[in-house]
Amino acid sequence: MADPTPVVRPTSAARPYARAAFEDAQAANTLPLWSDLLQAAAAVAADPAMQRLLGPWNPQLRGEQKAALVADLCRDIRGAAAQAIPETFVTFLKVLAEFHRLHQLPSIAALFERFRADAESILRAELISASAVTDAQRKRVTKALKAKFKRSVMLDCKTDPALIAGAVIRIGDRVIDGSARGRLDKLATALSQ
Repeated sequence: MADPTPVVRPTSAARPYARAAFEDAQAANTLPLWSDLLQAAAAVAADPAMQRLLGPWNPQLRGEQKAALVADLCRDIRGAAAQAIPETFVTFLKVLAEFHRLHQLPSIAALFERFRADAESILRAELISASAVTDAQRKRVTKALKAKFKRSVMLDCKTDPALIAGAVIRIGDRVIDGSARGRLDKLATALSQ
């Protein structure tokens, strides 16, 4: 069964907010904390019920109230043992709420992770295969990507039976398609021309 997690395609509107968040977190040496917070906030913002509640079309809540709600839910998601949420993060949420950008949190979080990976020289890759990947296969792919890109690799593996056989590797905007579905699609395109 395919992973139900949607692919987040960062928007250009999210870029300045993600860059500002990254630069603040980097300057304060709190990249892991901000990463966790943004992932939690993105999960909140992606929820359909929360989208209705946080959207600009809901006049019942002011921007500060929306930001406080997201911050509270982030605390709940992270649990009691988690580090306190810094005031700079709450202020960041208030700015997003003021400019009706809370819905951009999934894109902001994705871009933040790209900026962080670049700063830490980590390549984040996604391996989507038709069947489950073994540890040996995972290690081989990780080793090959590390050799090709000369960076540490974090590989996220998912399955999608619709690929029929083979695998697809996504690295940022780059896609390496070695799936049977991809080959069939190329063949169909060639035959239709």
